[in-house]
Amino acid sequence: MRKRATELNELEEGGAVRYAQNGSDQPYKHGSGHKPSKQDRTLWQDAPNMLVLVMLYMMQGVPLGLTMGAMPFLLQSKASYTQIGIFSLASYPYSFKLLWSPIVDSIYSLTFGRRKSWVVPIQFGSSLILLVSAKWLAGRVEHADVASITALFFLLVLMAATQDIAVDGWALTLLARNNVGYASTCQTLGMNIGYFTSFTAFLALNDADFCNNYLRETAQAQGILPLAGYLQFWGWFFAVTTTLIALCKHETNFQPAVEGDVKSPEESGNIIDAYKQLWQVVKLPAVKRFALVLITFRLGMLPAEQAAPLKLLEKGVSKEALAGLVLLEFPCELASAVLAGRWASSPTPFTPFMMGYKIRLVMAAAVTLVVYTFPSGASSLLSHPKAFLALAVCGLLTSFTSTLMFTAMGSFFNRISDPGMGGAYLTLLNTIANMGVTLPKLAVFACMDFFTVHTCMTATESEQMLSHIACTGSRSEGSNAHACGEAGGQCITLRDGFYPLSFGMIIIGAFLGWHFSKTLPQLEALPIHKWRAKVRQDSEEFDMKLK
Repeated sequence: MRKRATELNELEEGGAVRYAQNGSDQPYKHGSGHKPSKQDRTLWQDAPNMLVLVMLYMMQGVPLGLTMGAMPFLLQSKASYTQIGIFSLASYPYSFKLLWSPIVDSIYSLTFGRRKSWVVPIQFGSSLILLVSAKWLAGRVEHADVASITALFFLLVLMAATQDIAVDGWALTLLARNNVGYASTCQTLGMNIGYFTSFTAFLALNDADFCNNYLRETAQAQGILPLAGYLQFWGWFFAVTTTLIALCKHETNFQPAVEGDVKSPEESGNIIDAYKQLWQVVKLPAVKRFALVLITFRLGMLPAEQAAPLKLLEKGVSKEALAGLVLLEFPCELASAVLAGRWASSPTPFTPFMMGYKIRLVMAAAVTLVVYTFPSGASSLLSHPKAFLALAVCGLLTSFTSTLMFTAMGSFFNRISDPGMGGAYLTLLNTIANMGVTLPKLAVFACMDFFTVHTCMTATESEQMLSHIACTGSRSEGSNAHACGEAGGQCITLRDGFYPLSFGMIIIGAFLGWHFSKTLPQLEALPIHKWRAKVRQDSEEFDMKLK
C-alpha cells in the first residue's frame, strides 16, 4: 500500500500561484514584506475559505484513491498484471486535463460564479454516478470485468480532473492574496484525506480479517464496509456538500494581484487564443528541456513503487497486516510532509529535489529487496516484526522524499508559471509531469507478465513438469488455475519478472539522476522571460517589463 502517498503526490505538482506586487518573478509568500491592502486577511479570517478548499480537494481525492489505490488491490486476486495495467488507463484524464482546461477557464456564468459553474454540476454528476452504479460496480469487480470497471472510473476521474482545473483557479480568488500561498497546503491536506479514506481506510474496513480481529466480537465472512455501501455513502456526501456550496458560498469572480498581470473574466481571450497561447509555451526551448525531465524522472522507481504492494499480496501477506501497517504510518507521514514542505521551500528548490531523488531511488532498491526476502504468508505485524519494520522504514522514507520532491517541484512551477494564463500554465506543467507516471504504467505491468515464467507441476511426490499446459493468468505460487488445475497440477513461478525489471529501471534511474544534476541547475538559473510566451500584445508588453 506504499504507493498511496507517492502516487498521489505525482498527480498534483504545482497549485495556485500569486505574484508579489513588486512585479518580481517570485511567488508571493506570507511574511515576504508585502504591503498590506484592503484585500488582505488574517489566517483566521480565511479559515472558512480554506475549509472549503480542503473539502473540495478531499472530494477529488475520493475517486482517485479508489482508482489508483483500492481497485488494483481488489482486482489483484482476480486479474493479471496486464489487466491491472489496462485499468490504469482510468487515471489518464487526470494526466491530460490540459486538453480541456482552456474550455473550463473560458466558459462560465458570471451570475452563478466562474468556478462554481463547473464545480457544482460536476459534483452533482459524480454524486449521481456513485449512487446509481454502486451495486452494479460491486458485481463487476467480483467478475473481474476490467473493461466495464475501467470505463466507469475513467468517467469519474474525468469529472474529478475537470473539477481540479476549476478549484485551482478558484483558489486564486477564494483566498486573500497574502494567504494564497496556503492553497497548496489545503490541496495536500484535502487530497491526502480523500485518497487515504478511499484507499487505506476503505481496504481495512472492507477486509474481513481486519474487521474480525480488531472491530468485531463474532467473526463474519465479509468486512464491515462493502464497496457498494462505500460508494453510496460518498454519493450522498457529494450531494449534500455540493448543495451547501451552491447555496451558501459566494464566489468572487476576479481579484487582481498585479496590475496587468491577470486578466478579468471580461477581458479573457477566447478558447482558440488560449490554445494558441499554450502551444507557444510548449515550443519554448526551456519548457522542452524541462518537459524531458518531468517525463523521465520517475522511471527509475516506478516499478518498485507501483508493483511492490501487489507482489506482497501475491506472496500471501495479508491485507489486514498491510492495512494495519499503513494506519500506523499515517501520523508519521503527516509530520514528515510538514518537514518536507519546510525543507523544499528554498530559493533553490532543485537542491532538495535532487536529494529526494537520490534517497527515493535507493528506497526503490531497498523495497525490491524487502519484497524479495519478505516471508510468505505473513499474517500479522507481530508474526514477522523485523520484516514489517523494514517495510515501514522504506515506506516512510519513500513518502518523505516523494513529498519533498513534489513540494520542491511545485515551488518551481509557481515561480515560472505565467499568472496571465490563469491556471492553464500550471495545468500544462502538471500534464507533462503526470505523463511520466500514467504512460509507462501499463508497460510496467505488461513487462512484469512478459518477463515472468510459470510452469505447471503435478501435485504428486514425483512433481512432474507439465510444460505443455499453460499457466497464463496465474500469479500466485502454488495456484492451480485454469487448465493446470484441471490436470491435477499447480502453477509454479520459475522466474518473477518484477525483480529484474525493478533493478534494471533503478540502474537507468541512476544514469538519469546524473543527467538531472547537470540540467536542473541550468533551468533554475534561467531568467523568467525564458519561460513566458504571449499571444496578445498587451501581455507581450507586460513581459518586456520583466526582461
